[in-house]
This record gives sequence, structure tokens and C-alpha cells, in this order.
Amino acid sequence: MHLFLDDESDVRAFACSDCGAEYLEVKSFILDEVGPYAIGMTSLHHHDGFEAWMDVIFGSFDEAEGTDPSDRVTFGCRVGKVDGSVEPAATAVQAGATYGDSPTFGLKLNRDEALAHPRIADFWTVVDFLLESEPAINHHVYGHLNRDQQSKNRWWRRR
Repeated sequence: MHLFLDDESDVRAFACSDCGAEYLEVKSFILDEVGPYAIGMTSLHHHDGFEAWMDVIFGSFDEAEGTDPSDRVTFGCRVGKVDGSVEPAATAVQAGATYGDSPTFGLKLNRDEALAHPRIADFWTVVDFLLESEPAINHHVYGHLNRDQQSKNRWWRRR
């Protein structure tokens, strides 16, 4: 499967409701060879080092009026520092935790639901793709690492 960004991601600055510091929100539209594949919503914070909180939405993305997005499902993860590792790790978390109820997200999976869901491999594929291909996300997660660590950035652990 080949994934592509549909043009440049939308990057906006916001103030964190927890600490007041500025963070970036990156909204990415991901395509495959057929067309729309997923939407990525990534928040780039500095709470515990360089963190990326990623939500990935799968389902129908037809923009026709009256379209029912009931088949949408959202996965979430945190990418960042973990004990015992110099490299960032991706950890499944509650999806869409900072977003209100909206049909955009469909069913927001918790960690256990996500890990048991049939599309979990698709989710990790999109996470890998965004970490490698979306410039703002890649720079935030890997830009502060030394060159040896940067060359290993494809091999982070998942929990």
C-alpha cells in the first residue's frame, strides 16, 4: 500500500488548556491509490519532552450533503519519550480525548478496543507514514535527536 499526503497539512498554533504553552495542531488528509484513506489529527506538545498525540480517523469521507459518517472509527496514540528508551515510542491511548463529540470522529476507540480492532495494523501504518512523511510531525518528534538516533527513527517501539 502506498500512502500520500493530500497537499500540505493544515498546521495551526493553539494554547494548551493544561499548561498554557503553545502547541501545534496538524491536520492531514491521507490518500491511498484509490482515494481518501484517513484523516490524521496530531497535537505537538512539550509536556514530557517532545510529544505527538495522534488521532487517525478511518471511514467514509464523501463530502456529499447528508452523508452518514456512522462507519467512521478513530484510533489514538501518544508518540514520545518512554522510560528505558532513548528513542520515541508509540503507545495506543483513548482516541479523540481532547475533542468534543462530533460525527467527524465516529466511534472513538479506547486503548483496549483499538488493540483488538481489525484495523489496528492500518492505524500503525498511518502513524508510521505521518511520522516519516509529514514535515512538522517528523521535525517535532525527531528533530532534537542526534544523527545516530535519527537514522533509527523507523524502529520505535509500540506499546
